[in-house]
Amino acid sequence: MNAVLSGITAEALDPAALCARIGDDRAGAVACFVGVVRNHDAGMPVTAIDYSAHPAAGRVLDGICRRIAAREGVHAVGAWHRTGGLVVGDVAMVVAAAAEHRGQALTAVSDLVDLVKAELPAWKCQWLPDGSHVWSGIA
Repeated sequence: MNAVLSGITAEALDPAALCARIGDDRAGAVACFVGVVRNHDAGMPVTAIDYSAHPAAGRVLDGICRRIAAREGVHAVGAWHRTGGLVVGDVAMVVAAAAEHRGQALTAVSDLVDLVKAELPAWKCQWLPDGSHVWSGIA
């Protein structure tokens, strides 16, 4: 059975601690991705982001992780996403995968991030320097 850990949280994420939880003696590689709030988006300056998530977001994130963990050579997967107010430089997401080989681990992490962006029912309100805001992730 492959390990799957995930969570949606308003608490600060500790990338080193979370990535350390994704290990397996069968794995020859552990890949970690840390997504941080940047100071711009689509040519606009950004000062902060407010993340919100649907109550089912935790289940959706767990399902995404399980799909990735079922891949051949992947032994453990973890993904955590923040909610609440974050400023530039804050950690918004941590994703990690342990796999037989580095290519499997790196691909697992990249694909998991893409699936989170496409499927996780979470939205962000980006705050601009003039006090206005722009929502994204709203269909």
